[in-house]
Amino acid sequence: MSYPQNPETIILKNIFYPKGLTEKDVYDYYIMHKNSIMQQVRNRDVMFAIMIDINKPVMRRKMNGRFIRLTNSNYEKIITGRTIAIYSTMGFYEDMAVVDIDAESFDKAKEATPEIYNELIKANFISRCEIKYTGKTGFHIMCYFSRKMQINDAKLMLERYLIGLPSITNKYTIAPKRTKGVPNIDLWASNKKSGAYITLHSLSIIGLKCMNIPINEMNNFKAKNAKI
Repeated sequence: MSYPQNPETIILKNIFYPKGLTEKDVYDYYIMHKNSIMQQVRNRDVMFAIMIDINKPVMRRKMNGRFIRLTNSNYEKIITGRTIAIYSTMGFYEDMAVVDIDAESFDKAKEATPEIYNELIKANFISRCEIKYTGKTGFHIMCYFSRKMQINDAKLMLERYLIGLPSITNKYTIAPKRTKGVPNIDLWASNKKSGAYITLHSLSIIGLKCMNIPINEMNNFKAKNAKI
């Protein structure tokens, strides 16, 4: 990663960073977390959110007409102080899937996530689950399987399982789009070939870290805990 030419330029400003995040702040973060990021994106195509102006991200999936893959040798050339977020993409076969808890507010998503997590860990086709804060208002429950399968089959298994739980369907929607006022379980956005999801240890487009949250720490977790 070449050092930013304008390191003190602010690229993001919000309630979490009232003084703003600079190109240098982002540069330093991604240098520090290179090994962690590389563990997550190895052998995966990635896409970036790049700040073209303050609070104005654009998405980039290709470079020179090709899908992007980060390697140890190109990492420091591709990522800049304006690369705010890194997304990983799904392959055709996967040993995991993403259950996206999508809500209008952080508090509603935080309340729904442990309940859905506790139902998912009972499924006999899931070997383990992890809760991941996405760095915005929602959470991902990462579901891992004992073997690889077609990602569409994994989505269908999760959909059938969750639809069969009245404790879930009576409180939440399970659909490609959110209904106003109701937390939604989205299985469609990420669980498809080339479907994207926020990379663990990446920053989000509002500058908060994507991070794992142990289930026993969910009650006390606050979005501000993910500041860099």
